[in-house]
Formats: sequence, structure tokens, C-alpha cells
Amino acid sequence: MSKLVIESFRGFRSLELRCPGHVVLSGVPRAGRSDVIAALARVLLPESSRTGPAMSDLWQTTVAAVASGGAGQGDDQPLTGTWPSSLVESRPYADVEVTLTDLDPELEQLFEGVLERCDSDGCAVEEDQALLGAAWCVRLAYRLMYDDEAEALEHLVYYPLASNPSAGKYTRVPASTRRALPVVMLNAGRPLQLRAGSPLRRVMDELDPAAAAGAFDVLRARVTAAAEELAGHDAVAQAVGVAMTSGGVGASLADATFDTGQVGFRADDGSAEALLKSLQPTVNLDAAGPLALTSHGSTVSSMLGVAEAIMLATAPGAVILADDFGDQLDTANAEHLAARLRAGAGQVWLSTRRPEVARAFDPEELVRLTRHGGDRAWHRLKRPADRAGIRAMRQFHTQLLPALTSPTVAITEGPHDLVVYGTVDRQRLPAAAPLSAAGVRLVAAGTGQDGGIGEIPVVADLARSLGFRVIALIDRDKAEEQTIKQIEASCDVVVRLPPKTAIDGALLAGADIAQVRAASATLTTFLSEDPADGVPDDRLVGVVKRSLHRKSLHGPFLEALIEETNTPPPMIVDVLNHVAVAASPSYSGPVIIDIPAMPQPGTIGPS
Repeated sequence: MSKLVIESFRGFRSLELRCPGHVVLSGVPRAGRSDVIAALARVLLPESSRTGPAMSDLWQTTVAAVASGGAGQGDDQPLTGTWPSSLVESRPYADVEVTLTDLDPELEQLFEGVLERCDSDGCAVEEDQALLGAAWCVRLAYRLMYDDEAEALEHLVYYPLASNPSAGKYTRVPASTRRALPVVMLNAGRPLQLRAGSPLRRVMDELDPAAAAGAFDVLRARVTAAAEELAGHDAVAQAVGVAMTSGGVGASLADATFDTGQVGFRADDGSAEALLKSLQPTVNLDAAGPLALTSHGSTVSSMLGVAEAIMLATAPGAVILADDFGDQLDTANAEHLAARLRAGAGQVWLSTRRPEVARAFDPEELVRLTRHGGDRAWHRLKRPADRAGIRAMRQFHTQLLPALTSPTVAITEGPHDLVVYGTVDRQRLPAAAPLSAAGVRLVAAGTGQDGGIGEIPVVADLARSLGFRVIALIDRDKAEEQTIKQIEASCDVVVRLPPKTAIDGALLAGADIAQVRAASATLTTFLSEDPADGVPDDRLVGVVKRSLHRKSLHGPFLEALIEETNTPPPMIVDVLNHVAVAASPSYSGPVIIDIPAMPQPGTIGPS
């Protein structure tokens, strides 16, 4: 699949993706990950058409300027809030178009008459505009229409080249043609099913269909014989006889004699398929013996389900579709199985909430979906072209990948700042909600030597290219003016500590000398001596700040200080409160937020 175009389908007003390789879809909630996979399935998989469409599959718009209880949103806006039904209107139709390239000779023959030349990007072009020897492609499209007169929905898959939708003329794609495409949908259903159409059955039919049919016939014959033997068993026959003689039922059912010999048992219609539907896999793990697969937990079922998809992915050019991949897998297997799918398939389209799944793909294969003001958008990274891009990509893997589903990232200068802000944020409940409630993920501008305030613009530019809202949390101790300007240009909002204040001083603000000494005394667990031991009060804060910075003991010191003061550091809380407010897409306050100074314990000595 080299190109996907969606118009007015579900929550997408419009979407165009050019996708020559693998695609992993992630992003914020309600941004359309599942809708993209559903749109592809509507075009490529004939079984997706068996379920009737719903009105919610059409893009919803509001048609009035004022809604009851609130201001209007105007025309052509997504449906949000509570609206009277009379103010909601669906688009008359939805379209999904997929361009398929790299067709093997059998598929080219199957699509003869509807093939088109394509350009180097895999997009269809007119014959007279194509390069000499250009490859062939075919476009398939799905249309969902609402008939006002019949008050009914209709959907179909057609060839755009041989159709005229405006005139209501469509050349439909036969279900058999779509079934011939090497496309596999990885469902979250039960794996190792023997019923017709299941992945395991497809593999059996491809390997040796005659042998599979023979095995199923043997099963049917043996089960039938066993059921007949069961019906003739004395215990069963006696019970059936009692049931028939009760109230004279047996005599009234037939003209001739009707007895237990005329009662038998079979699975549904007695066919092999009816038996196969009732059979469920068992697995013998550890010493528990053979147990139903569902008894081994969701992870085992999910792993076997992916294994089935990997089996089917061996077909040349196979395309794998999966929605919410990895949800029921552990961290290691989510990444491992995603990597196996990527390596074995011709193309993979996965949607996921799991950063481990995305880690199995190249960064430029990630499509991050976002939602701004009700409108959906997509974002994609470009392959690094220089050393600066390579350096930035390191930050993607360590900092931004875990935040994929968060609308906002708040970037701190480094790991020390991240520990302080993160520790206080976790302890805000129940008095206040943590930043995660506002959709914010705290990240650091690097994890060691590659960190620092100068790296914030690098991480921020990368984050904004992926559609994140970006807030920077910076010190004001020794940063150069040029660096500050770069940060302001790269971020949506910048929260700054007071002048000459770093994170070490911010966590001490509001405490008194006795509380600082008590918290410092707990550091002997990690140090040979207490940093505050023998230090006069007028130099205490400076000594403690230096010790925290050099020994990276912000976490244990902060926990001890909170235990002494019975409250989180007020300056850190003030920063987090501003971040929570600024994270809102509707925020209209200042771009630069300066945190006011607070009294430090005692007199700060020389640094």
C-alpha cells in the first residue's frame, strides 16, 4: 500500500498518507488509530463488509450556530459536547482509497483493465505522464453512502479508474478478488481455531487442503459413531425413555412406535464444520496438564495469535493489519513480536499504545496522530540527514517514545530536574491531580552528558515535529541569553525559575534551617558523612546544594525534606501548577511564565 486517502470517514474529515514502507500508528486518545485500520479493512478485506455500516461511520457535522446550553461551533465542525439531534448532520458519503503497488504477475493479471502507471512515490499517474517502463499500480476504493429516501446506508468497494461516483456508476471489486490479496488482519480473537476462515485453517488449506479435509472427515465419522454409541448406552437410553413416556409424549409424536432407538445426538447439523466450531485448543504448560488456552491468561493467547499472523506473513508481499497491537502482551514480547512481524511481512500497518511496539520500527515509520480543536492531524519524522539529526534521534528513543500517547511533554534540563519534579508530582494526590491528569509527560533533555539546557531546543523541535504540545522547565542560574531565545522559539510555553535559581535551590525554598539539617542527616545512608555536619547556618544551604548536585542525591533528600515539612516544596508545586494550566490547548496566557522568588532557609553562602 503506497497511498491511503480518507474522506469523511468516522472522525476523519480528510487524511492522505503516502506510505511506501511499514507504518506504526500511535498518538493521543481519539485521534483515529483504530479508524485508520478499520478504513483499510473496509477496502481490502471482504469479511469487513459482512457487518453493516453505522451512521457513526460518516463524518458528523453541526449545522446550527447555537446549541442548547452553549455557544455554537459553526458549520463543518466535529461533533463535540452535547447537541440536540436536530443540529447534527452526517456527510452524505465517506470515501477510503488505497493504492496498491509491487503487484506480482498473478495479481497484475487479476487486475487487468484497471491497472494504472505509477510514479516513483507509488501514486497513480496518467499514462502520458508516466516515465518509460513505469511500474503498474491499482486503486481500490470504499464508499459508504446514505440514502435519504430509503433512510438506509449502502457501502461498496469499486475501481476508481473504471467508475464515475458523481454519476452513480461503479465497477465493483469482486469479493474473490479482494480475497486473493495477501492481506492478513490480526484480530484479538481466540487463536488456534479450526473453523473455516481462521488463520490456522488458512495455513492448513495452503499446505495440503486434501489432507486437512480428510482429517476432518475422519473426526466427523468418529464423533458420529461415538455419539451413536452414547445414545445406545443404558444410562442414556433409560433417561430418554423416561422423558418420552412422561405424559405420553412419545406416543403422540408419531403414528408408528416411537422409542429410544429413534433418538440420537450430533453437533448442530452433523457436519465437520459444526464440530470444528465447538473445538477449542488446550495447552499443556508446566505441571498443570492440558488446560483450555483461555486458562493460561491473555498473554499466552495474544502471543499465539501473533504467531498465526507470522505464519501467514510468509506469503510474498503479505500485508499485516493489526489494531491496538501489544495491549495484552508483556513489554519484551510486545517488542519482539512486532519486530518479527516487521521482518517477515511485505508491509505492516499496526496501531498501538505501547512504546515497546514502536521501538521495533524505524523512527520514520512512526505516524503519530493528534487531535487539536477537534480536528485530527498526523505527524511523521524524516530520516536524519546530518549529525545534529542523529543526535536528536537519540533523544527520540530515550525521551519521546515513552510519551507517544501524551498530548503534551514538559521538558526539564536533565535527570536531576526530572527526579525533583517527578517526585513532587507523584505526591500531589489527593490535594491536587498529577500532571498525567492534564495529559503531560515529564521528560529530560538527555540522561547524562548529552543533557543540559542547551539540549532542550533539540528535544523540543523533535517533539513539535511529532505534534506534541511542548513546555520547557528551565533554571535561571547561568543560561546564556541566546540559549533562552532558542528555547522560547522551540516551545509553546516556557516556565522559568527565579533569577539565579537552579533546581537545587527551588526544592529548598520555603524550608527552614532545622528542616534542611534533618533532611541532610538522612544522606548518611548514601554518604560516609552528613554534608551539613559542622557547617554553620549561613553556609548550610550552599553546601547542601553542592552536595546534592555532585552526588545526585536529589531524590532521597527531597523525600526526607517532605517528611520533615509535611508538604512538598512550594516553588516546585508552583511550577507544576503552571505546567498543568499551560498544557491545555485552550491556554491563552503568557508564553513566558516567571516563577516568583521565595525565601531560602537562612543566608545562602558562596556557591
